[in-house]
Amino acid sequence: MIFNSEISAQQQHTTSPVVTGGSVIALVYNGGVVIGTDTLCSYGSMAEFKNVEKIAQVSKNTIYVSSGEFSDFQQVVKELAKIDRQALQYDDGVHPSPRDYGNYLARLSYKKRCKINPLYLQNVIAGFHNGERYLALVDIYGTYLESNFVTTGFASYFCKAIISNYWNENCTLEQAKQVIKECFKVLFCRDCRAHDVIQIAYVDEQGTHIQQPERVETKWDFNGFKTRANEKLHTQ
Repeated sequence: MIFNSEISAQQQHTTSPVVTGGSVIALVYNGGVVIGTDTLCSYGSMAEFKNVEKIAQVSKNTIYVSSGEFSDFQQVVKELAKIDRQALQYDDGVHPSPRDYGNYLARLSYKKRCKINPLYLQNVIAGFHNGERYLALVDIYGTYLESNFVTTGFASYFCKAIISNYWNENCTLEQAKQVIKECFKVLFCRDCRAHDVIQIAYVDEQGTHIQQPERVETKWDFNGFKTRANEKLHTQ
């Protein structure tokens, strides 16, 4: 006979993320949606994995990326890929839209949250369907929000002013990419879980396009760094 104490000892849930990804920034532009994230996964507070590509193509017109526990991200990618694979197997010409994937992910996150075993993720789904741009955020609780721009992680604190000043929903793809790069310059300087190597992807009427990772330019040769040290500042 198994007592309740033995049953509870066997039931284990994720209590805190271990290997985590950093900020995600997504913007709509005049021809689609563009997403940027860095390639760092941190093991606790250690910058352990620096070449992780965290942007997944879910279907021919849908991109998925997230901040948070990387193993949960991998599980969600498998679940979304399963839906796309089943649609292809039916061979009836009907395929889920980007909004369908977003709604499914919201229900999945809510289900896991209600079981006290949540997906420790801030999810971003982007797509282009029937001439319409689509961008949505799904959080750890299953909250679903469609918007013209999305930020997760520390980008929600450090980058909204940059986006407000330099971006609008009718800008070009290159302008939107430049705004994302400027945001990650700030994040690299101010967020210890950020990296200066980023990956950008975008989706338009031709489909999804995932670019190779690139390093953003940062500036460290300020005169204050060269001529003054913290010890000098504290003794003045």
